[in-house]
Amino acid sequence: MPAIANIRALRWPALLTALLFSTMSAAPLPYPRADFIVPPAIVIPHEPEHVFIGPGTIELPGGDLLMAAPWGSAPAEFLELRGTYEMPPLYRSKDRGRTWHEEGRLKMEWKFTGTMNNGGFTLLHLKDGRIALLAHRYVPDHKGGGLPAISFSSDEGATWSPAKLVGQGVAPDDTWYVMNDRLIQTRNGRLLVPVAHAVVGSGPEGDLAESGCFYSDDAGATWKVSQLVRPKGALRGMAEPCVAELADGRAYLLARSGTGFLVESYSGDGGQTWSEPRNTTLLSPCTSLTLKTLPDSRMIVFYNHVQEVAPGSLFPRCPLVYAISGDGGKSWSGPTIIDDTGWAGAKSTRELIYPSVTFLKEGMLVLYSEHFSNGGAARRTLKENLIGGGKRAILRYPAQ
Repeated sequence: MPAIANIRALRWPALLTALLFSTMSAAPLPYPRADFIVPPAIVIPHEPEHVFIGPGTIELPGGDLLMAAPWGSAPAEFLELRGTYEMPPLYRSKDRGRTWHEEGRLKMEWKFTGTMNNGGFTLLHLKDGRIALLAHRYVPDHKGGGLPAISFSSDEGATWSPAKLVGQGVAPDDTWYVMNDRLIQTRNGRLLVPVAHAVVGSGPEGDLAESGCFYSDDAGATWKVSQLVRPKGALRGMAEPCVAELADGRAYLLARSGTGFLVESYSGDGGQTWSEPRNTTLLSPCTSLTLKTLPDSRMIVFYNHVQEVAPGSLFPRCPLVYAISGDGGKSWSGPTIIDDTGWAGAKSTRELIYPSVTFLKEGMLVLYSEHFSNGGAARRTLKENLIGGGKRAILRYPAQ
């Protein structure tokens, strides 16, 4: 259970959920299952040179779907492969996300240190007609982080403008993290990039982070950095945040933490300052999440609804579920299961993580990755690293 200092911050439904779950061990999960149009299946297997993780997906005007997925950490260090694989591949689907085909690598000028791996991509239609591509930037000397990179396309992803650093000149180029499906544009045109920043003096990635946003009011030409916040007493702070714009114009930040729950914060000034973060009712280890706004204006979050194996743990990372909020994050529905492959409670054998979500006419296209899990006990062997891959599912929209 979370530390005593955090228990006071818990909402009672969340505390009761945690207590109930702790008695269940690896019993069958007592949650409803998603209504599938197309059930989960691996469509892009992991390869010896790299693993699939952190996709960003977009629907193009002609109906095709475009996806970018950065390199993940494989047994071979990515930098050893950079000469051959400098830019990650793009994938295209012509059948509404059911199958995917690689169509070559990103055509983008990249003139700074670091590579596009071990983080995530966002692909987003902007109000000016361009497509924006936001990418995590892996810099080994910065604990695997760095200022994010952004590029723009005016020809549906065929070519891209030279990549530029988000926040250059207003924030130090040190340990920043941005994950997949993060960039949003608000109703007034502001671009918000939710980011985590390693607290000065903390350890490796995932040790202790604070969260906030880079924001731009000139379509990404220049950037400013917001206030950075983290929950008091949280073992891992506030990491890998997502952001959504609420109906009343406020911004809502949701992130993983070390409290045993996802944590939230609100902004009344477009993401420049943030309220003190607090726990939600969303049970979760310090693991991945993706927050989106449904076409009907409700928020939906995709995450791993499971009790952490120990305070501040990064595991388990199974099952993958979604939950809904229709009141701006004041309350959340119970979880609906998308995928529970490998479910065994604290000893689950799969990680189901970093989903990208695209809202299609027929339903929600969810792309995420499946990995063999040993609970972080050791580096995966090559054989273990090849288990799983990029998975696809198409879900019917949740009823109101």
